[in-house]
Amino acid sequence: MLVKYWMKKTVVTVDINDSMQDAISLMKEHFVPLLPVLKRGKLVGVITDSDLKRASASDATTLDVHELAYLISKIRVQEIMTKNPITVPPDFTLEETAARLLMNDISAAPVVDEEEKIVGTISQRELFLALTSLSGFARRGVQFAFMLEDKPGSIKEVTDIIRGYGARLASILTSSERAAEGYRHVYVRAYDVDRDKMDQLLKELREKSELLYMVDHRDNKREEYVQTGRSAEEKQGAGEVSVVSTRRVLFCTDFSENSGLARVRAVEYAKAFQAELLVLHVVSSRLVGYPSFENTIPLDLDELQRTIDERVRTELEVTAAKCKSELGEVKTDVRYGEIPTEIVRYAERNSVDLIVMGTHGWTGIRHVLLGSVAENVLRTASCPVLTVKAPRGSAVVQ
Repeated sequence: MLVKYWMKKTVVTVDINDSMQDAISLMKEHFVPLLPVLKRGKLVGVITDSDLKRASASDATTLDVHELAYLISKIRVQEIMTKNPITVPPDFTLEETAARLLMNDISAAPVVDEEEKIVGTISQRELFLALTSLSGFARRGVQFAFMLEDKPGSIKEVTDIIRGYGARLASILTSSERAAEGYRHVYVRAYDVDRDKMDQLLKELREKSELLYMVDHRDNKREEYVQTGRSAEEKQGAGEVSVVSTRRVLFCTDFSENSGLARVRAVEYAKAFQAELLVLHVVSSRLVGYPSFENTIPLDLDELQRTIDERVRTELEVTAAKCKSELGEVKTDVRYGEIPTEIVRYAERNSVDLIVMGTHGWTGIRHVLLGSVAENVLRTASCPVLTVKAPRGSAVVQ
């Protein structure tokens, strides 16, 4: 699993003297997350989506789109690029590459050989493609997860049972991480499984091993088992009820009037569950203005960014103060990027149990450009999402 076999070999680069608009156009045209920056053919930096978002005029400005386009056309790549970029060699393993990206909190890197020549780029997308390929996910099939003793023959015992039902193995992955002493977690993906005999197969596997869960990707059927050998359904049938714990509630605000009602609901849920309330605002990378902000924005890029940050922080403090009056301590945060993506990412990184947000905060052209944030979050979030829409004609909660 070496980088040179998985990296993107077609490299799109940008010159140090090119404009920010050139970089934006190249990234959109070629759908790449990173542009190596060259000076006389030598790598001197990189431009990423994050670099462009930090340098772009964001939602907190009401500059005319033409004025913004002019501003962006005057900014040079060398002013906003990341210098001394992190690189990886082509003979790195994918595991080494993933660790380097994680350690440096980056999503992509140029691949540079011993002669300091750029031979490709590697990003999270290539790593994900490798993961799905090596795990055999493309064949869909069924994945079985086991807790097996770390001894010779333990894996063969369960795979022989699976093969006995006409199945073919796509992949076997094992890890001792988070496993009890002397045991391993084993993940077996199989296809061509006889679904008519699935119940019998599961019964035999559970009798002869510690089966943790089964996921049938073809039929979208999922069963998780407790370590006593009984399924969650059997456990509830015996009078034992699983309780979902809500420890963190995330309230997402866009500072629009409709956010007021969502804030009320978020506070209610946090109080009911005695949960921590997190208040998040995402400054979008799109060039669309907030109606609540003033019209005068400086053209100096650094001053513009400071103005954006100050105004967003002020709005966030006002919102947080309203929550604190009923809850006490409230954690606030600001993120920059695509709104749905950042909300979901923030929720996952902070182990959020419930997301509360309003719908249709933007209207008209803003709604067309931003799309439905709530719909995207609902579709991609891994935790429950409560969307709150102000009733038509009702008073708006401030």
